[in-house]
Amino acid sequence: MSFEAKNNSMGSILNKVIFEIPRNQRRYVWNKDNWQDLYEDIIFSISEEKPHFMGSIVLEETSKKHDLTYYTIIDGQQRISTITFALIAIMKLFFERSMDDAFEGTISYLQSKNNRNQKLNILNSDYHISIGSITSAILTMEDRNISISAFINTHILSKSKDKCIGEAIKYFYSTIKSDIESNDDSNERLISIRDAILDVTVVKIVSSSEEDSYTIFEILNARGQDLEPHELLKNFIMRYIQPIELRDDAKVKWEEMESSVGSTINKYVKHYTTHKFGDIRDKYSSPYHAIQKNYRGKNVAELLEDIKLKSEYYKKIIHPTVGADGNCTQTEYKVFMFFKAKKFEQIRPIILSLIHQKELEKIDNTKYELALKYIYNFFVCYTIIGEEKSNRLEDVVYKHAQLLENEYSEEVLQEFASSLKRKIPGLEWFINAFKNVGWSNYHDLYKGEKCKNRVKIILEVVEKHKSQNDSINEFTIEHMLPDSENIENAQIGNLIPLEEPLNRRCSTKPLSEKYEIYRESNFASARGASARYVGKEFNASQRTEFLAKLIYNNILELNQLDFTIDT
Repeated sequence: MSFEAKNNSMGSILNKVIFEIPRNQRRYVWNKDNWQDLYEDIIFSISEEKPHFMGSIVLEETSKKHDLTYYTIIDGQQRISTITFALIAIMKLFFERSMDDAFEGTISYLQSKNNRNQKLNILNSDYHISIGSITSAILTMEDRNISISAFINTHILSKSKDKCIGEAIKYFYSTIKSDIESNDDSNERLISIRDAILDVTVVKIVSSSEEDSYTIFEILNARGQDLEPHELLKNFIMRYIQPIELRDDAKVKWEEMESSVGSTINKYVKHYTTHKFGDIRDKYSSPYHAIQKNYRGKNVAELLEDIKLKSEYYKKIIHPTVGADGNCTQTEYKVFMFFKAKKFEQIRPIILSLIHQKELEKIDNTKYELALKYIYNFFVCYTIIGEEKSNRLEDVVYKHAQLLENEYSEEVLQEFASSLKRKIPGLEWFINAFKNVGWSNYHDLYKGEKCKNRVKIILEVVEKHKSQNDSINEFTIEHMLPDSENIENAQIGNLIPLEEPLNRRCSTKPLSEKYEIYRESNFASARGASARYVGKEFNASQRTEFLAKLIYNNILELNQLDFTIDT
C-alpha cells in the first residue's frame, strides 16, 4: 500500500475530477450551525490573509476515464458538498450581477470537461439527486431576475430528501449577499469570498480501496497529521468493527450520532472520554488516543453503541426541549438551559454519567433531579455570586465523572456533591461576595443587564427554596426601599421578585404601604418580606447578610445520601 497526503486547496481538488457519493454512504446532515461556522471561518481567513484549514478528506480512486479521475468519497462528504453549495450560491450572485467573467471562471469548479468535450458535474450523489439538477441549472441559467427561492424550488427533485440541500444554498446566498452589500466594492468582495472558498485547504488522502483508507488514517495520525478527533475515532471504529458486515450499519449509526451532536462533535468526543476515563491528560495525548488504547481494536461494536447512546444524552444537554415532542423534563430543561446560556460546558461529563445511571435505574428520577438542582444551585453560588471561574472545577469533574459512570453508588454521588461544596471557600467569603450582588438604574456599580440577570437568577433560587416549587413564573425586580436614595438600596437584600402589575402599584409608595401589596403576590419571597418586616425597621444590609446565610447554610446544604435539603 502506498499513498500521499499533503495539503491541497479546494480549488485544486475540484479540478478534472468526478466525486461520487454512493447510496450506502451517509446523507447530507449539516445544518445552519455548521454552515455559519464554516462561513465565519472563511471570512476570518480573508482578514487574516491565511487560508482556512478544514481537516482531511479520504477518497477512494475508482477509475480514470477520458482524462478525468473518478473518486468515491469515503470521508469528507459534508465538507465537499457544502463547498459546492456555497459555490452554487456565489454563481447565482455572479449571474444576477452580470459578472460574466467571474461566472465563467467558476464553472470548472462545479463541472469537469473530459477529452471528448463532454460536460460532467463534479459532485454526484445517488441519494441526493437534486445536487445534479441544481448544479446543471445554475450553469445554464437564462433569467437573471429569478429569486433564489424560485430557482431552488423549481430544481429540487425530491423535497423530502433534498430540502436540506436547498436550505444550504439559500443560506449561503442570503448571507453572502448581505455581506457584499455592506461593502463599498460589492463585486470585488464577492470575488474575494469565492477565492477564499477555493483557497480552503484540506489534507487529501487517496487510497485504492476503502479498507486501505482506514489504515491510512491511522498512519497519518501516527505521523502527527492535523486530523480532527472525530475523524480519527470514526476511522478507528470503521476499521476494527467486526464482523465486517456490520460496517454499513455502523456508518448509519455514526451518521445518526453526528446528527445528534452537530457541530459540537469534537466537544462531545472530549466530554465522552472524560465521562468514561476521567483525567486522561497525563496518560494519553488526546481523547482519541485514550479511546484507542482502552479498546485496542476490541469490542468496537459495543463502543459505537455506547457513543451513539450517549450522543442522545448530549443532545439533551446542548439542545434541551420540553413539551409533547421534547427530550427533557421541566427540571432538566431549566438546568440545561441555564448551563447552555452561561456556557458552563465543563460539567457535561458529570451530566452524561448521571443521565446514564438514571437510565440504568441505579438512581431514581427523584434523586437524579435533586442532584441536577444541587449542581445548578452550586453554580449559582460559585460562578454567579462568587464570580469564580468554572474551569477551576476540572479536578472535581475529572475525578467524579468516571466514578459516577463506572463505579456508581450513593456514596460516590454524595462525595461528588461534597467536593463541589468544598470549592466554596467559606461563609465569610460567601457573604462578602453576596454583598457585591445588586441592580440599579442609578448607581454605576450595579447598572446593566449583566447585574440585572445575575440578581434574577439568585432571586429565583431563593424563591424556589421558600415556595418549594421549581416552576417560577416571570417576575420583575422590586426595590423595597428606593435605590435612588443610596447605593446600599441597590444590594440584593433590598430586592424581591414581584409580578409586574403589583410592582407598578408600588411605584413611589413608602415601604410601609407596600407590605399590603406584597401580601397579594404569588411569590413566597414577597409575602415573607411583608410578614417579617411589617411594623418593624427594615435594614437592606442586614437582609443581604440574612439571604447569604440562607443560601449558604440551607439551599447549598446536602444531608446524607438522599440529597434532602434541610429547610
